[in-house]
Amino acid sequence: MTKEQSVAYLTARMTRPPSPSSEVQSAVEFAYKESSSGPGVSKSRMPGQSAPTPRKPLPEYDESQLRKAAARIQMPRSWRHWLWERSAIRPDSQNAVSFLAKLFEPGETVLAFDEMQARYPKWQLIIESPTMDCRVPPEMRAGGQGQGIWYLCAPVDGQWHPNPRDGGKLSCRSQEAATAFRYMVWESDEAPFSLWMAMVVQIPARIAAIYTSGGKSVHTLVRIDAASKAEFDAIREQHIRPLCKLGGDVACLSAVRLTRLPGCRRPAKGGIQQLLYLAPSAPNKRLIDLPVIQTRGDALARWRSIHPRWNKDMEAFQ
Repeated sequence: MTKEQSVAYLTARMTRPPSPSSEVQSAVEFAYKESSSGPGVSKSRMPGQSAPTPRKPLPEYDESQLRKAAARIQMPRSWRHWLWERSAIRPDSQNAVSFLAKLFEPGETVLAFDEMQARYPKWQLIIESPTMDCRVPPEMRAGGQGQGIWYLCAPVDGQWHPNPRDGGKLSCRSQEAATAFRYMVWESDEAPFSLWMAMVVQIPARIAAIYTSGGKSVHTLVRIDAASKAEFDAIREQHIRPLCKLGGDVACLSAVRLTRLPGCRRPAKGGIQQLLYLAPSAPNKRLIDLPVIQTRGDALARWRSIHPRWNKDMEAFQ
């Protein structure tokens, strides 16, 4: 396809309006710069070097396979309550900044954005400790310009580096700036929430956090602790095909990825990017096998014991 055909093809198949309006055009421009195998162009090879093996086409999303996987377990009445009861850290005890302080190491720099395609971060946070001053900037909490808030899942060095995949332009959010490849993001814009969660909890992986996008999708932060970009790519290859078949977004499986920051509003959707599960140590086991740490009923009983007036108020209300 030409660039114009690609833009028209993608725009016609989007399930939401482009945000910003130049989103599709920018993505297509980037893809055509990145690729050197377009019509009439061949990759140069050293004499005697064989042509690279073409990648097999990725499988199409098959909801019947997702339903088959989800049917292996009994679904809870509420995934939000189910995850809350197994979360190592109570999700409702965290805000946007304390969430980042739990997931990144002291001295690491985390970038946050209020625009998906922005080259300049809106906030540059240096993590001091898990118990650092975690006051959230009001604009961050309110959702920035209205589209919500993102953070870069890879910590960076805070410097600007030439990005060879973008014509050598300077960037502070490219892989050259990353200081660790600790996390991978799973997301689906196609799979129904309940079916997607039923699949996610059955995968033996080190799941560090789960949070909503403020819309219909949910983001899963998986801890992989890759030692390099090459190791990250190798791990990615193990995940890409099965996740794609079950509805996963392939674009999210990148080493330096923006993902939604929980604890912030997303005014354009009228929602909140809500934290559902947080376990920074991320045990290497299926979530379905985790024990219940505290039930919602236990939490209510504890609240009543701490605040005796609660019982009187409830009696008066009844």
